[in-house]
Amino acid sequence: MPITPFHFGPGALFKAAAPQHVSWTAFALANGLIDLEPILLFFLTGEPAHRFFHTLPGATLAALAAVWPGRIACEAWLRFWNRQLSPAQARWLGCPAMITSKQALVGALLGAWSHLALDMAMHVDVRPLWPVIAANPWHGWMSVDGLHVLCVASGLVALAVWGVMKAARRR
Repeated sequence: MPITPFHFGPGALFKAAAPQHVSWTAFALANGLIDLEPILLFFLTGEPAHRFFHTLPGATLAALAAVWPGRIACEAWLRFWNRQLSPAQARWLGCPAMITSKQALVGALLGAWSHLALDMAMHVDVRPLWPVIAANPWHGWMSVDGLHVLCVASGLVALAVWGVMKAARRR
């Protein structure tokens, strides 16, 4: 499934573990950019193939695009998000709308590379080390169900950490 929400669980965990160093929106943007490739190929060929952006060079290029101008788009999205919240909601769900270059770079690289790591286990046509190695030696290292459990569990852990941190800051 292109642009799977399962990829966002690990991103939430990265953000919860290092909130001052990771932009979750840049993480999500890099994931979305990478999955534009199989979506486009599906519309053109009927097959959602994983090609260039599902390689280390391609994923890294997508991450760099998510840093700038992606950072500007992410900041605009966060400002929009914050405007939609009531004052009571903003206390829990509001977030800083400024993303540093470092946060964007770290979030985007983590997003792109974790996306590649998850997809190389799941999809046989992912070639993570192309052009050096044309095969996918990691395909099947974990079951699809195991990957989904890992992603959901990391999201739940992140949610728990986030809740505890928010509650501690409110005191």
